[in-house]
Amino acid sequence: MTRGTSSPDPTRNQPSTPVAELEGRVIGRHKALLSDPTVRSWWEARSLRSRLSADQYLRQLGLLLEHLGLSSTEIGALAKNDPDRLRDMLIRNAATLKGEGKLDSYVSKFSEGLKSYFRFQRIPFDGYPLLSSVRGASLGDERVPSPEELGRILDHLSPRGRVIALFMAHSGVRPGVLGAYQGGNGLRLSDLTELVLDRKKRSFAKVPFVIRVPADLSKTRVAYVTFGTSQLAQTFLGYLNDRALGGETLKPDSPVVAGNPVRGVALLSRQGARYSKGFLSTKVIVEEVRSALQATVSRGVRWRPYVLRAYCSTRLLMAEGAGKITWDLREAILGHDGGVAARYNVGKRWSEELLNEARAAFRRCEPFLSTATIASGSGDGADRVLKAFFEARGLPSQEAAKLDFSSKSNEELVEMFRKLGSAQAPSTSPTERAVATKEVPGLLEQGWRFVAALDAERTILRSP
Repeated sequence: MTRGTSSPDPTRNQPSTPVAELEGRVIGRHKALLSDPTVRSWWEARSLRSRLSADQYLRQLGLLLEHLGLSSTEIGALAKNDPDRLRDMLIRNAATLKGEGKLDSYVSKFSEGLKSYFRFQRIPFDGYPLLSSVRGASLGDERVPSPEELGRILDHLSPRGRVIALFMAHSGVRPGVLGAYQGGNGLRLSDLTELVLDRKKRSFAKVPFVIRVPADLSKTRVAYVTFGTSQLAQTFLGYLNDRALGGETLKPDSPVVAGNPVRGVALLSRQGARYSKGFLSTKVIVEEVRSALQATVSRGVRWRPYVLRAYCSTRLLMAEGAGKITWDLREAILGHDGGVAARYNVGKRWSEELLNEARAAFRRCEPFLSTATIASGSGDGADRVLKAFFEARGLPSQEAAKLDFSSKSNEELVEMFRKLGSAQAPSTSPTERAVATKEVPGLLEQGWRFVAALDAERTILRSP
């Protein structure tokens, strides 16, 4: 167990469907390739680790075979017996695709499936086209939305779509966390450990609330902890209430993001609506927000659904620059591999002290993430009052502006007040002072008392 995760659920790591039964689910026209025993064995071997990459490689191999006019058997024989001819065919195919305006990064993907297939068969072929792929060339028009733009995106979404968008934009989870490939797994309500499931009312014990992403849903295959904002909490609880009113029995193993009611039954009618027992696929998760992004994107800008996770990363980066969160915590919350240094601190199971510190840091980041006004109860209003109080007691305004009360315990706040009070409090015992004789009448009117004449120009008075 890592990063404060609870005991793993043994059922989560078991494939929902045996590999032998997955053949019928292969998408598109490339299913026929599995009739070749060698291709089928290669595809099943890839599926043991990642069904997503297995299907992706199968599609890449199928498309390449269509372009070359070869079968899987023929291309293997050609690589063994006449590799130069196969090399020339691959080069001509790449040149044709580039002539159609395809990017090098797109053309190179046609070789990835073939490379994997040949490695599986131990065929030593190296005649792949040499291309100059530019990383991220297709994303040149993409930029991260602002909080105002994210607000407009949310306005174009259904309740479920807003939940998906906020989980990605505020908590930084990948789409595959909410719904895995093929819809066989996903984030469960039990992974929101502070969610209180009551029959009549659902709530969070603490906000920001903890989201524990299991290892089998993490891209790095390491469990990690992230948090949900108050805006996400409010939106998600409303979505859960709609599901409950629609007829779903909410249980710890229920999906965080569930399927729609059966077709033909309107959610608002509340009559006989039933929800899917399974999870949504990653594709459905992504499509839920794609149309809203396209409807709100500015001219000359491109937005993919994954830009919502980029929003979270960028806003946390700005919060880090403002001193609200450390680099290690930001990387841990995003589910990144923080390297050797992170493994020794945030990469271990989180203690309660570290969890509380991470929660406090995330709370300080909420104004950077949220599209809604942060309520005064979050501490911002209290901070302003406390800083004004310290300034009134004599603390320079520059130093008062640097104070961060949200990260301090009650004991630390009490000690701050005690030190400031002792520094500013006047002495309770009267003091004597020599003053100019001409000042004596005015001071006597203020309550000072005459003690003695020191000389012709000075007189000793006692303070009130």
